[in-house]
Amino acid sequence: MKDEQLIAVCFWIAAYAALASVASILLPSLRFILLPSTVFVGATAVLLFLRMLFSRTYRRGVDAANREMQGNDPWPGRPKKFLDPEWGIFGSRGGPPALLRLRAVFFFGSYPIAVLQTWAGIEVVWLWFAGFFVAMALTVMYLALSQPR
Repeated sequence: MKDEQLIAVCFWIAAYAALASVASILLPSLRFILLPSTVFVGATAVLLFLRMLFSRTYRRGVDAANREMQGNDPWPGRPKKFLDPEWGIFGSRGGPPALLRLRAVFFFGSYPIAVLQTWAGIEVVWLWFAGFFVAMALTVMYLALSQPR
């Protein structure tokens, strides 16, 4: 499977995690899907992480992005702003618009999901953050692949 296809499939897996989490809060009869979904999405997150860890292409891409982000600043460099137009949460370097929106949904939805977990159960939080991890891994993969080789 090519990297672009892998990213596309994993994007939909992360989107499924968000939808399943919200659906299980709104419809308690759907809570039976939480544990199997968490295992599936969590396994996807682990596989993406291992793919990046053991791929020379991704390691080189992440190193190149790190050098580009640092610029001429001494280590550890200037901290980037949350709303930085290039490197922030909605920055142009973070991926295509659909991935930026999905990542923003996970980011801004984390607090409400954590608050609702007392009512809906901790399994909702597990699935939410497994999906968030997949979205973040996809962002790193996209960033690494967009670097010049």
